[in-house]
Amino acid sequence: MSLRALLITLAIASAGQVCSAQVRVFFGNLHSHTSYSDGVLTPEEAYRHARDTARLDFLAVTEHNHLGRIAKEPLLYSGTGSVTLISTANRFNADSHFVALYGQEFSTISSGNHANVLEVQKLISSSEVPSGSWDVLLDTWLSSHLDSQGQPAVLLLNHPTISDSPNGKEYGRDDYPTATAWRAALDARARLINMVNGPSHGTPNPGTPSESEFRRYLNLGFHLAPTADQDNHRANWGSAAETRTGVLAPALTKADILEALRNRRVYATQDRNLRIVSRVQGELMGSRITGAALPGVGTPVPIVVELDDDDEPFAIYSIQVFSDTIGGEEAQEVGQPDSLTGSGTVTMEVPYLGGAQYIYLRITQSDDDHETSDLAWTAPVWLEPAGPAPGPDGQSAIALSVDRVAEEARISNTGDAPVNLRNWSLLSVKGAQRFVFPSRVLGAGKTVVVTSGPNARTRAGFLRWSTSNIWNNQEDPAELYDHDGHLVAEVP
Repeated sequence: MSLRALLITLAIASAGQVCSAQVRVFFGNLHSHTSYSDGVLTPEEAYRHARDTARLDFLAVTEHNHLGRIAKEPLLYSGTGSVTLISTANRFNADSHFVALYGQEFSTISSGNHANVLEVQKLISSSEVPSGSWDVLLDTWLSSHLDSQGQPAVLLLNHPTISDSPNGKEYGRDDYPTATAWRAALDARARLINMVNGPSHGTPNPGTPSESEFRRYLNLGFHLAPTADQDNHRANWGSAAETRTGVLAPALTKADILEALRNRRVYATQDRNLRIVSRVQGELMGSRITGAALPGVGTPVPIVVELDDDDEPFAIYSIQVFSDTIGGEEAQEVGQPDSLTGSGTVTMEVPYLGGAQYIYLRITQSDDDHETSDLAWTAPVWLEPAGPAPGPDGQSAIALSVDRVAEEARISNTGDAPVNLRNWSLLSVKGAQRFVFPSRVLGAGKTVVVTSGPNARTRAGFLRWSTSNIWNNQEDPAELYDHDGHLVAEVP
């Protein structure tokens, strides 16, 4: 089934302020900097501005671990002095009033992009984890460095690359022999991913929402909730934009906020105080539903969403439901739902397709004349039967092998039906090079060879990639993706 916005029938169950006996909604920013790395002023000024000027419920100061003052003076992160990042956060943190989080932004864009690691007690030094060594971070360092609550640290994947096909390095893909091993290691640690980022260094508006990347990571099998953070590098922590990360927690305490982040009780919003509480099959956003709690295949799955905005009591809401099984196709919009005016509770349903399926909401909030609007995206709820998630259709029918000395990659159709390889892609992971297939129907039992190197030439059954060596006789992993960007086959 294609990922799609399902046309739904809305029923207003009740009007009034969002009220839940189990959760409250808090707003903040999980990505910011000061002069301790590449921003301005100090953590003390950042927390005070976020609390008193921007009126955030929480702020995370996340300095780059590899540059600026903090990289040269690691104790500026964790030392006992009154101006260190951790001691400043502890001083500003006040239950029921303001949660001051701290952390660090790991890696560089060129070596795998950035991720925020929240509340670990020690700076991630280059001697322990070289920049971009995601395998060391995920498999070793984080296991021995828990957060301030004695729990595994929350990992936020920052500003994912907008692309039409998978990135060969992003978030450590090039540090693992197979995409399967990479997914297992990263999914065990990461809980959040930027939907909106910025305005960073002061551009007028936040960046374009990364919804296509969000869907791509969900379709790869990751369990991630979307955030809207500001990446502040100027003295505007929380006030640089109206964007907020909403967190569902029982109380405004550090322990509760971190536990909510760990359980993906999170949504991204372009409105500064739009409260959203959504449930699927009775479970809060971010939940994973397994075992006996799963509905029968084809059974309607109930969805309930509560909406409330104190300063826009007559706002008009349009709610879209996105649902897909792991490995499904890209989104195809098929219709718009009815509208809800003002605060209230909306109910809807979508069918359970069987297999591993996720469901999330995109909410558009408009004023009464539709001249301005804001978007919000909830964390998914996952419906997961026991056992591994299924791969994309046709995976078992396509085989890939690579002769790195001969500079040849062989793609074989081992199934009983032809496959059109148009816009499929072959990736050299370490070399970060990609071959995109032209229209080529690969018959059942047939093989095509993609060849490269100085002697490469096009002949029957062969496609030429490059006259330069691609594999260079090295142990460079290879990956084959279909036209929707889903992994079909791989070679370590």
